[in-house]
Amino acid sequence: MSQRRMLILGGSTRAAADSVRRAGWQPVCADIFADLDLQATAEVIPTRHYPDSFPEDVVQVQADGWFYTGALENHPDVIEQMLSQAPNAGPLWGSPPDPLKQVRDPFWLSEILRQHRLPTLDVVSQSTPPALDEGWLQKPLASAGGRLIRKWNRDAASNPFPEPHYFQAPASGLGLSVMFRIDNGHVEWLGASQELDASPHSQPPTLYFYCGSFGPMETLPRQARGTLIRMARTLARHAPGLRGLVGLDFRLDGDSVWLTEVNPRYTASVEVLELASGRSFLNPEMTSGQPGHAVVVKQILYASSSMTAPDLSDWLPGSDPWQVPFLADIPVAGVRIESGWPICTVMAYGDDPNQAQQMLEQRLTLIRNLLRSGESAAGSAG
Repeated sequence: MSQRRMLILGGSTRAAADSVRRAGWQPVCADIFADLDLQATAEVIPTRHYPDSFPEDVVQVQADGWFYTGALENHPDVIEQMLSQAPNAGPLWGSPPDPLKQVRDPFWLSEILRQHRLPTLDVVSQSTPPALDEGWLQKPLASAGGRLIRKWNRDAASNPFPEPHYFQAPASGLGLSVMFRIDNGHVEWLGASQELDASPHSQPPTLYFYCGSFGPMETLPRQARGTLIRMARTLARHAPGLRGLVGLDFRLDGDSVWLTEVNPRYTASVEVLELASGRSFLNPEMTSGQPGHAVVVKQILYASSSMTAPDLSDWLPGSDPWQVPFLADIPVAGVRIESGWPICTVMAYGDDPNQAQQMLEQRLTLIRNLLRSGESAAGSAG
């Protein structure tokens, strides 16, 4: 019996490809980066123009199913084209365009939560901006990974926003994410993780960019967990067709939960939770066969200036998808990495958050020192 082939589309597919391998299947991937470690473990399809060319790029691919990662949730038209133009890819393992557009609409989301007496942050349209300097966030309607998010203050008001947007009321507390599996209205809790704050190592373009996460978070207050499950069930009921992996980003303030965004797709924190638990989220029958780690952490490193990727091939992970890699999303040596773009991902693990953080810090220091050679080379060439 041949191995099941799973097609993955998105901005970066490496993490999802490793999850597909943990499920016991063969990944076939189309993304922007075609990283070195992705090429070592998956069949990689060249992408001509992200994301519009995806349906044509993969039209000849034979697969047993397909799904999308970030930020394809912002392109329901591309998903619609895939459904009509790429029949060889098999069925979609995820949400089709209609429920996708519903849960990605911040105004629909806020209204549904309010109708069911669930906590919700106020949102207003770009035509009715809130008062300045009161903590509101200005966010693109097509958001992903914290891109373009900024505080609504005098500086923001004097610099036009480059695309359609809205405003979201402020929320205090820890930035967390919870992952659900939704199938025909049934909601299954898979795990929660905490987002990493920006650091001197990560160097994101803005403070709101996704820098990484660690998990699982096993000690969520009972009331908060209950609220999140009710939110997921409400979305599953009022957005018919919502299915597959669905992530809820939220702020946790004591027992209070403030939902900030819904990501109806495979998210970056899935691999953290899979590696920590030792079980596949895509194929529940598959496990690592050994205990997972108490805590797994990943941190994305961004380029603070344009650079040339150094040779990091010595850090290519082994073939076992259940092992936590030292380094992931490894760029091909010599490629140009523009300022603000991700360079690579550093991962670590431990028996508790402190131990995992210590390992991560050691690895981050080593990798950042190596990356300086590429930054210096780019500076000399300029």
